[in-house]
Amino acid sequence: MSQSCSVLLWHVHGSWTSAFVAGRHRYLLPVNDTGDEWGRGRCGRPWSDYAIDVPVDRAPAQDVDVVVLQRPQELELAEAILGRRPGRDVPAIYVEHNAPRPSPVHSVHPLADRSDIPVVHVTEFNRLMWDTGVAPTTVIPHGIADPGPLYTGSLPRAVTMINDPVRRGRVVGTDLLGPLAGAAPLDVFGMGTRELDEPTANVRGLGDVQGHELHREIARRRVYVHTARWTSLGLSLLEAMYLGMPVVAVATTEVAATVPPEVGVLSNDVDVLRAGISELVHEPIAAELAGKAARSFVSARHDLPTFLDRWDSALAAVLP
Repeated sequence: MSQSCSVLLWHVHGSWTSAFVAGRHRYLLPVNDTGDEWGRGRCGRPWSDYAIDVPVDRAPAQDVDVVVLQRPQELELAEAILGRRPGRDVPAIYVEHNAPRPSPVHSVHPLADRSDIPVVHVTEFNRLMWDTGVAPTTVIPHGIADPGPLYTGSLPRAVTMINDPVRRGRVVGTDLLGPLAGAAPLDVFGMGTRELDEPTANVRGLGDVQGHELHREIARRRVYVHTARWTSLGLSLLEAMYLGMPVVAVATTEVAATVPPEVGVLSNDVDVLRAGISELVHEPIAAELAGKAARSFVSARHDLPTFLDRWDSALAAVLP
């Protein structure tokens, strides 16, 4: 793609948006009076000047080349604020961040009858599981800015990152935290984790910590644990691997293709997972070697420049 363009998109997932707006285009982020999920704009993020807050009532005056949609409601919302229909009057791409619910055999994608808006999945697993009908599809894996090899593993504890674990429950494997913490004390970072405190179960909720401080704290723990049953590939898992952390993970969705044997332990057997945590916590040299393999794996597959290049190609494909 030789030229930059103006992209309208909503700030839905902070980590994904941080990577997306690191490119060379002009990123217009709607802002409303309440700053809610339909208009949070930059939301104080330290992004480049290419990411621009645009009040909703001024959006029609913007020279928008393409709309990047992430939720079904944004089809009507974009038309309402631009006066143009995504896919018909203005080029559009739909990013599908999630695995299908309630199941891959009973879920039809909201854009399944639209051949004019391509669907971009973030994992091959999601593309396989979604019924997207006549919609063109492609996969652009997550991209992550390199946080550096911060892993020290100085604390003989396990750690995970889960937002709203109480509300999301079995979907993110909250019920597995107690049993797995039988192998080592387990710290949980993320929004809503203070409600999770279970001192008797060795589970400790440490709240929502951001940026470099979060990376530094995560990297002090000996092993990263990933418990999600039915979510897309979590950026938190990839971030932990990029830090140089060994991983113990439930073998579901795209995780099965993301955690090779040299990186840690991958299983659907809770006893095997618990044993893996125990081994890595008690064998710091083995943990360090697994963490180096994890960092190497992620840097080869999820580096930010490749992510941005793939998005340049996707945007160029829909522009006239």
